[in-house]
Amino acid sequence: MCKKTAAPIVLSSLAEHLVKLALYIVLAKAVRSALGSSTGLTWVFNSAATLLALKMIKGELGLLMKRLTRRLPPGYLGFPIVRDLRALLTIFSGKLMDQLEASRQNYGTIFTTAFLGRTNITAGGQEDLNWLFINDRKALTEIAWPPNIVMLLGPGAVANQSGKYHRVLRRLLEPYFAPTFVTNYLKVMDETTLADLDDWCSTGQFVSSEEFKMYALRLFYASSFGRIDESIVATLHDDFKIWISGFFTFTTLRISGTSFDKAMKARDRILDTVDKLIDRFTEENPEGSERAENTIVGRLIYGKDKDNNRVMSRGEMKDNILNLIFAGHDTTYASISTLLHHLSQHKDAYDALQEEVTSLTEPLNASDLKNAPVLNSCIHESWRVDPPVPGSFRKAVKELEHKGYIFEKGTVFNYSILMATSDSSLYKDHRTYNFRRFLPKDHKLYVAEIDSGIDPIQGRSNYPIFGGGTHVCLGKAFAMLEMRLLAARMLKHYDVDVRNSEKVFLPVNGWRVEFKLTRRK
Repeated sequence: MCKKTAAPIVLSSLAEHLVKLALYIVLAKAVRSALGSSTGLTWVFNSAATLLALKMIKGELGLLMKRLTRRLPPGYLGFPIVRDLRALLTIFSGKLMDQLEASRQNYGTIFTTAFLGRTNITAGGQEDLNWLFINDRKALTEIAWPPNIVMLLGPGAVANQSGKYHRVLRRLLEPYFAPTFVTNYLKVMDETTLADLDDWCSTGQFVSSEEFKMYALRLFYASSFGRIDESIVATLHDDFKIWISGFFTFTTLRISGTSFDKAMKARDRILDTVDKLIDRFTEENPEGSERAENTIVGRLIYGKDKDNNRVMSRGEMKDNILNLIFAGHDTTYASISTLLHHLSQHKDAYDALQEEVTSLTEPLNASDLKNAPVLNSCIHESWRVDPPVPGSFRKAVKELEHKGYIFEKGTVFNYSILMATSDSSLYKDHRTYNFRRFLPKDHKLYVAEIDSGIDPIQGRSNYPIFGGGTHVCLGKAFAMLEMRLLAARMLKHYDVDVRNSEKVFLPVNGWRVEFKLTRRK
């Protein structure tokens, strides 16, 4: 029988709590002393300050005991407000990766962080993510988005579900997101892609990568309805820009004029638009029709469980269609824009990719795209360096144990995709974009020294771009086809110039660029 190893107690983490306790006690004594000679509003203020100081002392004692009993991994928590401002500064100054690497060096791959009063366990090692994903499949953890994101996604959204209802939704939808099924969309996706590329080229000017958001909406609309309604696409695009701004608000109070209130109003407008789309779909595609049976939207509307009962209410349909649109709107934009940035910085990758896709025969088919090694390596490496979604959250539904730590029920874990894809033990020279990293051994450009030995298609904990466990992204195959198709069509028919690359971190991680297409002769 294996002996369990006790988790280390990091002295710097203990020292932090002792220093803060001393400061809070001094503060409490000072305020209490002033309380005796105060009157009126001053007395009220000092009383409130005393209670706050006592609460902070109690909280710090609780954290100290958790450290000593190995119920909390090491990690710097800092002072409220100050630490939150510091965290925001770290993100917006582009130093998040530096901070994560420093924490990994100081504490290992699992450590404690805090933001806006919420203590999280950040997990970024392959072993840690594998443990979380296994617990997710065992229903020992559940999804744990911050409250504002829960409200914006909606109560019926599959992204908010755990347990039995989540399993029912996954069983309903997974067959229609499978790689073999999404190829049914290839023809209409290709037509949409060619039309958009022609429009961007015809301007003769540099175009903002914001256009990729409109492109993603057109793909969704064309795949669902077989045609595109530009007025609805434009309406959805405008509302989604406002809606997603609510992901980074610090309150769920709907105070008129605040970003969160504006985002929730945008959500209401999106749902009204989706409501009309459902009416249009059911009118044009009755139950049993080809599009009702063979599109993702059709299955959301008409899907039934094993007892032949409709799975979703009208409200749940709308929440999930909203989530489907969102999943493509911003992550597609970030993925394509970021790929163009990296190709513009690495001419060897650009040239190799253009040579490969030029040789693809017409009409393009899903099999050739799937088996184009340079195309897929360029995409996977772009996602590795700049994952569009840098992490996600899980919450323990019962007491769990990992690496000698005991995590009580309710503990929130932030699994870091960014840490996993920048693990130097898995990826040599991990900060550098190198498409050869994922090339097959028999390819002429293969370099053994940079080979990661990892198959990104498997999407395991060493390459968790689409998450893992039972909550792995449903749209993985669709996203992969979308990226392959646009990149292949773009470089097959056009030369691409890129300028004004700008790193962005919110609402998605990646690069914003301007690009210009020149038709190849």
